[in-house]
Amino acid sequence: MKNFVLLLILCCLQLSSCKKENDTEKSDRKIELYLLKSFTKAANGYAININSVVLNDTALIKYEDIQWYDSVNYTFKISDKPAIWLNDVQHNQTHERAFAITIEKRIIYTGYFWAGFSSAICDWIVIDPLNYSGKNELTVNLGYPGLMPGMNITDKRNDKELLEILRLDKKLK
Repeated sequence: MKNFVLLLILCCLQLSSCKKENDTEKSDRKIELYLLKSFTKAANGYAININSVVLNDTALIKYEDIQWYDSVNYTFKISDKPAIWLNDVQHNQTHERAFAITIEKRIIYTGYFWAGFSSAICDWIVIDPLNYSGKNELTVNLGYPGLMPGMNITDKRNDKELLEILRLDKKLK
């Protein structure tokens, strides 16, 4: 009986000292969105040559501004400050502004803010900066007005490293 009690106590201690991996694990890396200072495009179309990109000095959307990311709909929910800035198209001239999604300033993918009022077609990744719904949500799309025949766009919206950081920090929907 003594051995059984001792074994029971040891099992209880072992179980109480266990913690879920996801409860304490956090990423020490940051995902941010930068506007581009300069870049070159492909000869035909809007594809951005990633090797030519120069990022702005500060991020437009900092990691703390990202509330969550929906990997099914490719949508970021962001805080009010960057959402208000993006929606002020007249003053900030966001339409057709190039951006990069980065991890610690390393570019994962590039795209353009492309306002929904545009009649021009874009054959690259786009985000409509206008938030008519008031929900501060930015959906990342392949092409504008959508992916059309002949458009060849590399899709890194659900890059494994991006998703892992978001998962660890409980920002992945």
